[in-house]
Amino acid sequence: MRITQHFRSEEFDCRDGTAYPARWIESRLRPLCEQLELIRAELGGRGISITSGFRTPEYNRSIGGARASQHMDGRAADFVVAGRTPQIVHDRVLAMYNAGLLEIGGLGLYPRFTHIDVRQGDRLARWGGSRIES
Repeated sequence: MRITQHFRSEEFDCRDGTAYPARWIESRLRPLCEQLELIRAELGGRGISITSGFRTPEYNRSIGGARASQHMDGRAADFVVAGRTPQIVHDRVLAMYNAGLLEIGGLGLYPRFTHIDVRQGDRLARWGGSRIES
């Protein structure tokens, strides 16, 4: 199912085969995809590949995900941008957030991907990690 111009719900399905929960599409996935569309446009329309979206608790545990991961609530995406390093993507996303151009609640930098989420909060949660796979 198409959520926004460049993103489909299937891209956010759990890697264990579990579909993204339909009950969360409007309230969680659409806002996440809208932020990804803004990032895509900022980076010159380069393709974004989702490496991890929704995760079941079991799958999240199996890959060593955080106990309170926003992925389990369907509010997070780990992604890569064609032709851009995760550091460049992270820095551009942070600049967009600081300029008031993005409504995200979390931003993480990893060696091979960038993480954003649309959690609610008073401030942007930020971290770096060493995980190679998402």
